[in-house]
Amino acid sequence: MWTGSATPFCGQAGEGKPECVKGIEPAASAKADRSGKGIEPAASAKADCSVKGSEPAASAEAACSGKGTEAGGRSGLQGKERKSAAEAACSGKGTETGGRSGLQCVRNGGNGMIVIKIGDGMGNQMYNYACGYALSRKTGEKLKLDISECDNSTLRDYELDFFRVCYDGKESFPNRNVWQKIYKRLRRNILYHVIIEKDWYAVDERIYKKTLRSRYLHGYWQNTAYFLDCLPELREMFVPREPLRAEVQELSERFAAHETCAIHVRGGDIGGPPPEYFREAIRRMREERPGAAFFVFTNDKKKAAECIGDVTQPGRSWQPGEIRYISDLGTFTDKEEFLLMSACQNQILSNSSFSAWAAYLNRNPNALVMVPGYKGVGQTCLDGWQIIGKEC
Repeated sequence: MWTGSATPFCGQAGEGKPECVKGIEPAASAKADRSGKGIEPAASAKADCSVKGSEPAASAEAACSGKGTEAGGRSGLQGKERKSAAEAACSGKGTETGGRSGLQCVRNGGNGMIVIKIGDGMGNQMYNYACGYALSRKTGEKLKLDISECDNSTLRDYELDFFRVCYDGKESFPNRNVWQKIYKRLRRNILYHVIIEKDWYAVDERIYKKTLRSRYLHGYWQNTAYFLDCLPELREMFVPREPLRAEVQELSERFAAHETCAIHVRGGDIGGPPPEYFREAIRRMREERPGAAFFVFTNDKKKAAECIGDVTQPGRSWQPGEIRYISDLGTFTDKEEFLLMSACQNQILSNSSFSAWAAYLNRNPNALVMVPGYKGVGQTCLDGWQIIGKEC
């Protein structure tokens, strides 16, 4: 059976929503450098991604770019006229899954569909979505999210609807016994042209080739080449669809207005960088951003203490140059911490998709971002990020 959300909505765009950015030459060359090979299809996505020559699509996009839609309880467009225009442009009538049809605001048309498997933690889900969205924008095809892995997991939840993301539908199937697994696999292979990511460290150009059946993307897609040209749009969509708590909003604004640096120390299942990395990153940050206040985001304070060393005594106030745990400033959810990390003007990352996306969403044009060296890290970096240590 098909499952999905009951109401359509468009991703928040706000006034002056950027197109999928045309003509970023340095970004395009960086993309090719990181992928290790000439990725003409991805490079050409710059132009294709920008929904050319369709005034109705452009006007629909404008209608949907008011500050959210009221469908499903999202903060509404201001005024009944905007609401009715948005509903007309983004009507979800007839979507087979009952999913959100926000992409109708930006598509040029096309009968095919891009289906992207969504799985693992929030950062990985954001990579999945970014790849699928950018490809859908390039080709003009609908976008469907397969959230079966999230729904069947006892460890991970589906996280993307926390944000104002656009898609045309969702599907989810039980996957907990052998018969369910067989059915799901057979159905997928019959309905879709399945593309399983072969190499984590190179751009998979198969996803850009038109196929008779709808393309189903199964992988991690952790390479900025897949979505770099649509990053401004993704920044507008990866914002919370519900208002933040006043405490979080106020702190976010303070972080964005002052010289601040988020430090992410990863604990848990995958070991993060060694203490030497953090100490060198902090030394460089202090050298290049004198007076920056540091805030440590971690799920493992013991490990963070080993990596960071001395931390200023707890307290809600903070001064330039100090290092504090974000938990000293209040009690926050994981998603609130993610947004606070992104609000900081600069970041020191772990080998983590969670903190990588916090840095991608950083709106400071002069942000200084440092990442540890590990295999493939270059393909996840934006121009100007500093890699500390060897990229194996």
